[in-house]
Amino acid sequence: MYELEYDSKLDQFTEVIFNEFSDSSDEEEDNTSIPLLILKRRKIKRHVRSSLTNFTLARLISRSGKLNVFLTKLSNKNLTYIKDLGNTLLGIQWKWILFTLIVVNFVCFFAFGLLWYGIAISSGDFDQNNTDFCVINTRTLTGYFLLSAETITTIGYGYRYPTEQCNLGWLMLMLQVLLSVAVQGVLVSVVYVKITKPISATAQKIFSKKAVICIRDGKLRFVFRINDFKKKIWCSTYISLYFIDKELVYPNEEYDMIQMKIEPHGLLIFPLEIEHVIDEESPLWSFRPLDILQSRFEIIAVAEGSSNITGQISQNRTSYSNSDILWGHRFEPCVDYDTAKNRYVVDYKKFKQTQPFDTPLCSAKKLKDIRRKVSLQE
Repeated sequence: MYELEYDSKLDQFTEVIFNEFSDSSDEEEDNTSIPLLILKRRKIKRHVRSSLTNFTLARLISRSGKLNVFLTKLSNKNLTYIKDLGNTLLGIQWKWILFTLIVVNFVCFFAFGLLWYGIAISSGDFDQNNTDFCVINTRTLTGYFLLSAETITTIGYGYRYPTEQCNLGWLMLMLQVLLSVAVQGVLVSVVYVKITKPISATAQKIFSKKAVICIRDGKLRFVFRINDFKKKIWCSTYISLYFIDKELVYPNEEYDMIQMKIEPHGLLIFPLEIEHVIDEESPLWSFRPLDILQSRFEIIAVAEGSSNITGQISQNRTSYSNSDILWGHRFEPCVDYDTAKNRYVVDYKKFKQTQPFDTPLCSAKKLKDIRRKVSLQE
């Protein structure tokens, strides 16, 4: 009878009885079974993979960290956006920011151009016998529009300019200057905050593209990599992991979110491998490789911290679905020491690369049962 043998030096299992992979506890043992050598994850044919991919649902959190949750049937939805205009401007896309910038400036130029046009009429600029004009060198609406633009942008008057003959002209100048300061200040602040906040590409650079399930120290672990090359979350770094089961059994059932425990991690001076031990409290406790491929779930990784340069607090998110998890792989080492320059070198190309690793093709629950049977036989 073949038994499961664990080599502590190589950190791997060598051989196991084939029928031990069955999760049925009532199945009879077959001593004539041929042992299966545990090497690497079996490749899935393309047509099988496509059918499994169609079975999955859309992500709650995209790879770039964008939230895929929207509100519906919200009363006065447009009014809500207007009331919270600050967050609305910060949350909309860049094309709408630029569109808002153009529209607001054009409306201000045109509105104050009409006001200057009205002041010029009331001041008698269009009277044939008038020699003291309110606005010099303009009698058209286009000219007053350009005068308004010159006043708001403070580029200085040139060919056309107002004089002291304008009725309430001084009040118009004060209103334009104050309004231009307010409008430009708000728009510049919005643009600055959107530039300095974490952009969508940051999450893809911080987290590894794939996650792996491999065995370490005799335990199955869910592992992904994280780095902070730009030092955006270097200070007070907090990393959390959540499991969301998308298998709804009953109609109108809510999704369950389970927080997954992770092993203590160090400083982000090097790329770190964040580990989750698959034990009795883990939502992956009874998952086999086939369950990983066929089940609909999502594992969300969240990294929070403050920048070492600006001190700004930021949060980066990403998600791993069943297509992003490699069973029987581990990450390649990416940190080396350069003896010529006396410094540590991080190979970024290897940051996301994985390699096959000897891993049992059974769930962590079944692996514990196999160990228990082996210990009893000894």
